[in-house]
Amino acid sequence: MISPLEYQEYQPFLRDLFASKVAHRNMSLRSFARIAGISHSYLSRVMNSQKTLSIGAASKISQILDMSPEEEAHLMRLVAKDQLHESSRSGQQLRARILKTQRNSKSVISQDSFKAVAEWHHFAILALLNTKDFKGTAKWIGERLGIPQEVAKESFARLVKMGFIVKENGKYVVMNNGDIQTPHDVPSQAVRENHRQHLHLAALALTSQPTEQIEFQNASIPILKSDIPKAKKRLRLFMDQFIRDLEKNPGEEVYQINLQFYGLSQNPKKDLL
Repeated sequence: MISPLEYQEYQPFLRDLFASKVAHRNMSLRSFARIAGISHSYLSRVMNSQKTLSIGAASKISQILDMSPEEEAHLMRLVAKDQLHESSRSGQQLRARILKTQRNSKSVISQDSFKAVAEWHHFAILALLNTKDFKGTAKWIGERLGIPQEVAKESFARLVKMGFIVKENGKYVVMNNGDIQTPHDVPSQAVRENHRQHLHLAALALTSQPTEQIEFQNASIPILKSDIPKAKKRLRLFMDQFIRDLEKNPGEEVYQINLQFYGLSQNPKKDLL
């Protein structure tokens, strides 16, 4: 897929996008405009630098192309550079959207930083902060997550100290929307322990929560070893899309989704002759 991150202006990005039939989906300019809910003539004039791209149109384009938060933020910056003045109302709207997109983009942290927040309740607190009835007291957090008040107090303070939570206009806000990642495929005892904790929590939920409020599935399938990287990539893409589709701010409850993909069969050791 052609990415806006490779461009310094959005017009050539759009021209290349449609020259490739929207990255080989065989979509025409007219059909894309129809899906985006904008006129074909308007989009054509934007591509030819005769019109500037609006905030709403840029947002619709990013949604249809399923852009990553980083790509969407970059597209918005290109629109801002081309179109808007600092004092205009549209400029204020766009700057707010850019800040929100930057805040919601993924943050990859070091293994050392992750060790400090590896226990499951740290990330649950970040998600809880984006619920409608959030109260920033250790008592409320402890009751909602079923953890001791002292643990809730210390964990919240740690998240603030490390910059995962900041105060804006007198209100606590989660940076990066709580979407924190460690580098992929790097061995880490802290990451393993975090996964073990969530497997334990999942086992508890299996027996203690109503079946209509949870979903457990599993499947054993034969695959080619050469397809393991493809499988991992698809699972990561699914997780990203799942979060983008269902995460709400503010939400009502905090839910956990885990994905496990591992081998069941083992290669027998060859007899030594």
